[in-house]
Amino acid sequence: MMRRWRWVFLLLVGVLLLALFGAGQPTAVYSQTVSGEGEAHIYGNLQLDLLLSAPAGQPGDTVDLTITLTNYGQSTISPAIALQLPPGVRPDTRLFPAGLSLNIQAGTLDWLPVALANGGVNSFTLPLRLETADINQPTKEIRATLRHNELEETAAAAIWIGVPPQVSSVTSPPQVAVGQPFQLRAVAAGSGPFTQVWFLGDGRRVETNDPVVLFSAAGIYDVRVEVSNSVGTAVQQHTISVVPHPAAQFAVSDATASVGQTITFINQSGGAGPLTYSWNFGDGNASAEATPNHTYASPGTYMVHLTVQNAFGQSEAYWPVTVGLPPTADLIVPERVKAGETFQVQGFGDASITRFEWSMGDGQSLQGPQVTHSYNRTGEMYVTLVASNEFGSTQIGRWLTVDPGTLRLYLPLILNLLGQGAEAVPETAVNPDLPDVALDELFILRPMAVPPGSTPAEQLLLYINEARRQFELAPLNLVPQLSAAAQEHTIDMARFAYTGHTGADGSTPAERLLQFGYGAGYAGEATAWGFEYPHQAVEFWVNSPAHRRIILNANATDVGVGYSLDFNAPSVWYWTAEFGNQFAAADAPILRVQEPAADLEAMVTSLVTFGWNWPTPLADGERFVLYLQTNRGDFPVATVTEPTLGTRYSVQLAANELTSGNARLQVNPGHYSWQLRLENGGTLTQSEPRPITFTIDPDAPTPTPTVTTTAVSPTPSPEPTATPTAVPPQSTPRPPTPTLPPPLVTATPNG
Repeated sequence: MMRRWRWVFLLLVGVLLLALFGAGQPTAVYSQTVSGEGEAHIYGNLQLDLLLSAPAGQPGDTVDLTITLTNYGQSTISPAIALQLPPGVRPDTRLFPAGLSLNIQAGTLDWLPVALANGGVNSFTLPLRLETADINQPTKEIRATLRHNELEETAAAAIWIGVPPQVSSVTSPPQVAVGQPFQLRAVAAGSGPFTQVWFLGDGRRVETNDPVVLFSAAGIYDVRVEVSNSVGTAVQQHTISVVPHPAAQFAVSDATASVGQTITFINQSGGAGPLTYSWNFGDGNASAEATPNHTYASPGTYMVHLTVQNAFGQSEAYWPVTVGLPPTADLIVPERVKAGETFQVQGFGDASITRFEWSMGDGQSLQGPQVTHSYNRTGEMYVTLVASNEFGSTQIGRWLTVDPGTLRLYLPLILNLLGQGAEAVPETAVNPDLPDVALDELFILRPMAVPPGSTPAEQLLLYINEARRQFELAPLNLVPQLSAAAQEHTIDMARFAYTGHTGADGSTPAERLLQFGYGAGYAGEATAWGFEYPHQAVEFWVNSPAHRRIILNANATDVGVGYSLDFNAPSVWYWTAEFGNQFAAADAPILRVQEPAADLEAMVTSLVTFGWNWPTPLADGERFVLYLQTNRGDFPVATVTEPTLGTRYSVQLAANELTSGNARLQVNPGHYSWQLRLENGGTLTQSEPRPITFTIDPDAPTPTPTVTTTAVSPTPSPEPTATPTAVPPQSTPRPPTPTLPPPLVTATPNG
């Protein structure tokens, strides 16, 4: 008797120990859901599969839905499974398994199975009757939700419920000529989408909806179309008569052209060859070309006449072409205005004008017959008005002098982290290898003649090389990768309303060169803002000692240029030049951790942002893996493969929701560390471990016990399958402070 109680006592002790120490074991988590046509799956320690016997049907059909639940865990559990049926789908209530209940009005089924441990399987097949179809939206979903241990995953199996197609007719011209293009149309009803297959009667098979076709030989052709959807196919026959007789037909490139404008007359005629063409343009001119071009010398409406002939006869076609004049227009512009004061300009002209467009000479465009404007700087402005009608445009302009007044200059501006204006402070980090270049007098760069149609960025390159020429330095080569980096940084400054060399993504200039694939040495970056014209920016750079060392760097061989104009940005005009040395080696990429700071303390329920910079694009198979390090081992808790912005990668995680592979981690308050690793089968590079402390959340409904524990070992999973969603950038993020950036050759204009 005592021996029996001894075994009972040992069993109770075992149960108690399992309750105490087994509570930290990873619970079942669902790492992947798959939704598709006719099937859906929820994968994990607890797996749910939905499979339809057919992915499509029509009202009156019965489709079998097979539901299978598999428990790969080590304990018997009883999850809750909810099925949501779409309208028009009704289950056979006579075949319900045990544990299944139905709400007919809501179309929901609830299943509470008991899933045995170590591969236990629960499965049943439920016949579903398809009762109604939605013609406009035939695709429906059978949605399954799996709940267990406060976790929830949802997947949906799509089913198409519709009616077979019906083709009432095929439309085409009653008779067409050889070589004449025409369109075939099938008039169909039923549930879409439809696919059409046309058999043209001459051996051709065309798989496209309502095709445009032509026949190269005369004859009677029996055309057949097959219109199909997911549940059926309808067939319709049609006879087309193709004759050798000529059929004249044409279109015009512009039926309302202006005087002197070239019009193309597009020949669409048919008939057995050889064909002859005779065009009469209505103004006394003619042509024998198949597709001629013509211009009219005076306004009017002309009836264009085409005659097509062959051995079987002739055919004629007519098309009226209206030729007009651009509008007569003029403008009223004051001769002088004061800077900062609002004034009006007026456009007027004949009644045919449909649009007034203004270019105010300062880069700003306006629309309307009367507009108001003000200038933010003094000088001579050329105001241009473009008045348009249906026949063309008339452009006129006037000079306007802007005198000093209430002047508001776009000065270089740096924004602090709160978005408030701060005093502009130049960045003067200078490479010690770049010697200073002394100036005997103020450098002045005069405007030059630039190639017509050149962009402001291209003109910036011309002025940089002109400045170097005046100091007897070799011109720089324009490199597309450097220009891509310069343009991206220029747009970035305007978009996020900041100025400087640290990008909104936290990148440095040298990192941006690596990001855009420049494979040689970094030789400096120059930025400017608030200058409207490129020669002003280069003139400023040469007169600034910090910039002059970069612009006049004798070791620089390459350059890239960027320009941005944005009237919604604080400084409006932004310029960037990136310099490189093709004879120097590129900097090695460095994994720079931005956040969180070392020794961060966060509650186990708080989201923590992990952010870092990596300058080069990830190759196939490469990924960043975030590890939580404990005294029981390192656990991969996040995989990131796409940057959040530029070179910045980030992810937000809360300690109480961490998973590793297919297992949830039990992270209690205590001291931990974390580390980033770039992996591709093995570790390519890694960051230094950073300590982090998780604290209890006093407001949590079930506080985590204050026991010094660490993350317990999950089922081995070297490659986590869940990729946390990267944190999107905020509307106007501030550039984070770089951690140990490489030495930069940079300079920006000061206030």
